[in-house]
Amino acid sequence: MKLQQILRDRETWKGILIILALSLFIGTVSNSGLIRKFLRGEYRQAFFSREDYPGLVFITLPEMEELWHNQAALIVDSRSVPEFRSGHIPGSISVPLEEVKGGNSSLLDRLKPGQPLIIYCEGRDCLTSLNLARLLHERGFRDLRVFSGGWEEWVAAGLPVEKEDDAIQE
Repeated sequence: MKLQQILRDRETWKGILIILALSLFIGTVSNSGLIRKFLRGEYRQAFFSREDYPGLVFITLPEMEELWHNQAALIVDSRSVPEFRSGHIPGSISVPLEEVKGGNSSLLDRLKPGQPLIIYCEGRDCLTSLNLARLLHERGFRDLRVFSGGWEEWVAAGLPVEKEDDAIQE
């Protein structure tokens, strides 16, 4: 019975509406900078259409670990060369997005369009792996997987790490 009384009580509803309105106002004001950036389209690179990129799949750490262990795909590190040299997933090759975008397309010569590729970058907030995957898709690559957890998740899981001194570079 008390619940029915509360639901009929005008003052209760008025209070609920005031709380919701204040929450909306405070949330909008405190995030106004992000909202303006979103409306200007500054976050578009973080979104993609599955119809535009049908061969692009996001994979989890267990999927990544299995593919790495079985050597079922070429692993591509999209981070900068200094980041790659300081540590990377064993067997991965360095294809820094910024260098490819800067015109160094010879980095892509090691990749075969029919070959499954796994692309990773620093971690969840990093978009270089997604942007490199888009660029590769535009150049004819279709079997693309993005390990969204990236380097951070790989290291946090205690998985093997290779450094430039340990690696044999091509």
